[in-house]
Amino acid sequence: MDAQDSKKRTSPAGDRTLVFVFLRGGLDGLNAVSPSFEDRYHELRPTIALDRRKKGVTTGSDAIPLDDRFSLHPALESLLPAYREGRLAVVHAIGSDDQTRSHFEAQDQMEHGASVKKPLSGGWLARWLRTRQDSGALSALAFGKSIPESLRGAPSVTAVESLDDIRLATKSKRSDAFAHALAELYSPVPTPWQPSGTDARLTHAGADALALLDRIEQIQSEPSSTADYPDTGFARSLSQIARLVRRDVGVRAAAVNQGFYDTHVGQDLLLASQLRELAGGLAAFDRDLGDLRERVTLVCLSEFGRRSYENTGLGTDHGRGTCAFIMGGGVSGGRVVADWPGLADDETEGPGDLGVTTDYRNVLWEVLAQRFGATDRESVFPGLAYQAPGIVA
Repeated sequence: MDAQDSKKRTSPAGDRTLVFVFLRGGLDGLNAVSPSFEDRYHELRPTIALDRRKKGVTTGSDAIPLDDRFSLHPALESLLPAYREGRLAVVHAIGSDDQTRSHFEAQDQMEHGASVKKPLSGGWLARWLRTRQDSGALSALAFGKSIPESLRGAPSVTAVESLDDIRLATKSKRSDAFAHALAELYSPVPTPWQPSGTDARLTHAGADALALLDRIEQIQSEPSSTADYPDTGFARSLSQIARLVRRDVGVRAAAVNQGFYDTHVGQDLLLASQLRELAGGLAAFDRDLGDLRERVTLVCLSEFGRRSYENTGLGTDHGRGTCAFIMGGGVSGGRVVADWPGLADDETEGPGDLGVTTDYRNVLWEVLAQRFGATDRESVFPGLAYQAPGIVA
């Protein structure tokens, strides 16, 4: 790697972007990244278990070997380049200490960055941003109709479904005149339009917002990416994050939701569809960033996994441990990191759930500390007995 390439692939921690993808509904980690080495896995799932590819012959239900223990669901095949080139890692048997197996309770706890012994108000992303004092107009973005709990309480956060939403709400053909009037109102040089005693902080905030609108307008006028994103809402959100990263508008955290992984009935088709959407969006995002990959780290988490055995509806019920995907800059990828608890009756939790051996907060804190220079762990994850999973180089 020459000096120019090295410069492209490194960036100060303060200029990087963290993308948090919440896989809502309880991802079946046992089929997303299957423990092919476990005979018990196949016994517990005689109908829906995935098999390894053998002798180059594949079928729609064949999993793709990642190492001598784990295999990838075929719907995630487009993630293989990132995995094999070391930009994607998997953490298995990950989760929280929530035992309710309730979507609402488990999602709430994970977004707050809490444990059952110490509930917290506000989101973990928001607390991290407060330690950095990030308050730019686009320092935190949520793609959706509302602000997720993970960003609740951030110094500044904007919820959008599209970059087109970031505009002046005026009557048709009046936006230019309105923007000019606002520019005079918030000018650092006093004008007749400014009320006496105008707070300098308000002046700066208004000027920053108007400058941001100009930058967003420039971004929207640029040609779209050639990364060939799938036609899904999830992929469109990632494509817009990539555009903002390329223009360096100060996005430090972005939150995106994906999927509905509550696969109680007919899991095969539903899970494959959701995973294909996930992989398609992530793979396009990875291609789109190109030389800017080093500036972005993406974490995919789900609130819990699924039961180890299939039910009578050929699906799986709410469980405990699942898998997480970490992709991008600084990731020590090409590995499945797992303190594997086992699937024997005396190794599972409760009625037959994959145990949780990695606290989700350990993954999040390692990313924040190693990639973004975070130092105040107690403010972000109070009471966390931190153990580094070793997923960040």
